[in-house]
Amino acid sequence: MAPLPELSHEQRMDLAVRGEAMPDGSYPTPDCSYLEHAVQAYGRETGDREALRKYLVRRAVKLGCTEHIPDEWHVEAAHG
Repeated sequence: MAPLPELSHEQRMDLAVRGEAMPDGSYPTPDCSYLEHAVQAYGRETGDREALRKYLVRRAVKLGCTEHIPDEWHVEAAHG
């Protein structure tokens, strides 16, 4: 996985407003590359892991890159 450009606080908050990051600007997912990094970082989450998992699955479906989501996360559940 290649490193991604750092996002400023303002950029992260803009993504959060658009639903492309968690409400606090964490786990930005404007594209599939960022989503892949966010999924890799999931294990380090110390807060609401279930909310993060659901967010990442929704974003993967919307972006069309569900291949980055672990099978055990049940991607098909996000289609409903």
